[in-house]
Amino acid sequence: MFNTPRSPRPLIAVFLCVGLLASLVAIRARLHAEGSNKRVTLALEYDEVARLAQFTHRSVPEVLAAFRAADITAVVIQEDTFTTLEQTGLIHPSRTLLSNGPAITHVVVPAVLMERIKTELTARGIPTFATAVPDSTNTCFERDVDRTGAQAGESLPPFYVGVDYLNLRTIGVGLPRDECVTAARAKLNIAARVANFPGVSPDSARSVLTSVAQAGATVVIFNGEEVVGYRDLEPHVAEMLKDGQIEVTVPVSSGGRKSSTPVYLAYGAVEFGKQKGDEKLSAKLKGDLVRVHSIQTGEMGQLDREEAIDRFAKAARERNIRFCYIRLLTFSGLNPVEDNVKYVNAIARAIHHGTALTGGNLQFGLARRFQEVQAPKLSAPIIAVGAAAGFVWMTALLIPLPDRSQRLLFCGAALILALLSVLPGETGRKLVALFAGICLPAAACLYTYPSQAIPGDSPPKKCAATAIKTLFSASLITAIGISYVIGLLTARTFMVHTSQFLGIKAQHAIPLLLVSAAALFGGVPAAGETLKAFTERAARSYRNAMSEPARFGTLLFGLVVLAALALVIARTGNDAGVGVSGSELKMRAILDRLMPVRPRTKEFLVGHPAFVLGICWWLRGRKRIAIPAFVIGSLGQVSLLNTFCHIHTPVIISAWRDLIGLILGSILGLGIFFVLEKVAHRVGAKQ
Repeated sequence: MFNTPRSPRPLIAVFLCVGLLASLVAIRARLHAEGSNKRVTLALEYDEVARLAQFTHRSVPEVLAAFRAADITAVVIQEDTFTTLEQTGLIHPSRTLLSNGPAITHVVVPAVLMERIKTELTARGIPTFATAVPDSTNTCFERDVDRTGAQAGESLPPFYVGVDYLNLRTIGVGLPRDECVTAARAKLNIAARVANFPGVSPDSARSVLTSVAQAGATVVIFNGEEVVGYRDLEPHVAEMLKDGQIEVTVPVSSGGRKSSTPVYLAYGAVEFGKQKGDEKLSAKLKGDLVRVHSIQTGEMGQLDREEAIDRFAKAARERNIRFCYIRLLTFSGLNPVEDNVKYVNAIARAIHHGTALTGGNLQFGLARRFQEVQAPKLSAPIIAVGAAAGFVWMTALLIPLPDRSQRLLFCGAALILALLSVLPGETGRKLVALFAGICLPAAACLYTYPSQAIPGDSPPKKCAATAIKTLFSASLITAIGISYVIGLLTARTFMVHTSQFLGIKAQHAIPLLLVSAAALFGGVPAAGETLKAFTERAARSYRNAMSEPARFGTLLFGLVVLAALALVIARTGNDAGVGVSGSELKMRAILDRLMPVRPRTKEFLVGHPAFVLGICWWLRGRKRIAIPAFVIGSLGQVSLLNTFCHIHTPVIISAWRDLIGLILGSILGLGIFFVLEKVAHRVGAKQ
């Protein structure tokens, strides 16, 4: 389908290969980082488990044991606040209006809570005093009195804080000790939910985080609309939550022996949580965190069982989520405990399903942070030089360039891209990755663009064989761009989605525009064609296209194609402005069940079939419809690379997605071609 002069010049080919080798080294490091973290935490909310136990007349330890057998390895425990302590009847506030000064609130507290409340208030920067604070609205905490009238805990005198109780009600006072003890006895890890508080400082933030770690928490998931430290203290909190800062001792049982192992308190970043300060905190942590997926209580009511299971399975398998925060499915029925255990077990099976080769075989236990990818420092500039070679090749496929011009263009592009790749931060590497993501798919399509020198009316079987060969040749060129993008963006920040590919819509649109321009100007340069001859041919082709009489059918077809391509680009990216239809969601669900990984719709239903049809029709002599089909088919190559721009998706998952899409798209394209050929043959025979 393509002729030899379209191949890159030897110098360009050498640097394309050198860049490919450097990217493969970086990809190997990325695969090692992904392969070393296959452990997922399945966690339930302690309060929900306790409520389920009460309504089913069973003990909390018994229910926890049932869930632990279904691969639950952690519970999420909310910190106490004065409001929750009131609601549970543990404390009793009463307000007194004084005639000679500000009001005072007396809070009666059980003796076992007195020291904890005092410690937690101090940790949050709220000082306590033995006497009332003058000229201030005070809150006095007093010991409870038992039923015999004797005071318990004589060594714990009352204490005061110079803050109105109304302003204390939402302040956290640490994790409930009884719940932490119950979780530890059930051999479950603890994730703490802690809220931001007024007057937070670096010292008070560290005290609070240390307190939850001492209570046994290995992950902290901030509660409410803000992270602790929002607005200005996120960098300080990030330093505290880095690996190796706040230590937690976790009990471990091995071979009948009990021991303990040190781990460190990790930040649980909730996917799609949109908490204020989360983006800044995550950026400062540079990927040193655990990603959390959760379905909110209100949303759970709108999902059926299978949808919820699918959500968690995809989060763990396809987005590197390592902490699944599961809310219970039901509190009704004859056996709600057993029903929820089956639901959790189904989530575990869906996450574990398959082998390591298909992105499955995930295990369950204490969630760990991903290791930083140990790629060689020189890999980025070498890959950048390969991207420069790809740019020169793409340009030479668009317009005829003498060897000297190609060498000069290569030197300039290589210097600029190499410098960008070594700039501090990630922006330079993102720009180089975008550049490679545009140039290589475009080069793949231009390299395989139908040649004027090839005669039409070839036998259908030969057309089909050539089309498949051409499609996979183009895909191999695109694979070079894929390796460049992965190699440049191997950092942990991309794997946990605190950073992402830059310019995803441009990566889609520009190659399509370049291939469309080639079609408008009469195709790519022919072998031995000079720049002058090419310019004259392109101008002539453009004039012919512009003077072509407008036909209603042609205009309608063009409008439909343009609208479809605009929709594809609009739906591209992590925050697409256009949603997915209900019928497409159903089709996706079917494909998810039938295949190891669901292929992308725009690849196997649109791009690859159109590419195959374009080549086949060209070889059959139907050139008026072949070129539009080929232009649409270039979407498949663009999408192949775009799949790997989602760096938080494991490499093996993206590879399966592209491979399955190629196979299905090829089969569909050939099927349509042979059916239409048979129909055309019968119509011709009748005439």
